[in-house]
Parts: sequence; structure tokens; C-alpha cells
Amino acid sequence: MPSMDPIIAAKLNAGLKFCATRFAHSALDAGTPQIRNAFLQASQNAIRKQEELSKLMESRGWYRPPAAHSQDIQQIIPQLHALTASAPVGVR
Repeated sequence: MPSMDPIIAAKLNAGLKFCATRFAHSALDAGTPQIRNAFLQASQNAIRKQEELSKLMESRGWYRPPAAHSQDIQQIIPQLHALTASAPVGVR
């Protein structure tokens, strides 16, 4: 019988991604700066944990992230910087 570890890790990975997304959405709807910051912190923590888990999964051969082409990266990074720079006041 195959090991359940890769399946459990994949489910946990998906759960961490979901939590990070939902915490970020909740931060957008927060009514106070304190609540907004708490949700942002929770989202960032979930992102860090997901990164750690995906590295572990990759090292064990359970996960292979899609390859990013350097040409695509060179196009996307300036676009993201432009979006961040043009965000309305108070959004950054």
C-alpha cells in the first residue's frame, strides 16, 4: 500500500493556500486597522508555512512546481511593480 504522506501533505498544502487567501480577503473587509493587520499577519504566516511545506514536498519528490520561464518573469515583475506604484493612496 502506498504511503499516505504525499496525499496528506497535498491536502495540507491546499488548506494553507486557502487560509492565506481567505485571511487576505478578510483583511480587505476589516473595519479597523488592528483587525486588518491581524488578518494580514495571519495571511503572511500561512504563506510562510505553505512555502516551507512546498519545499519539503519538493525535496521528497511529492511536488514539482511548474517551471517559470525567465522571459515571463522579466515581463511580469515590472508589471507588478507598476501596479503597486499606481495603487491609490492608503492601499499600499
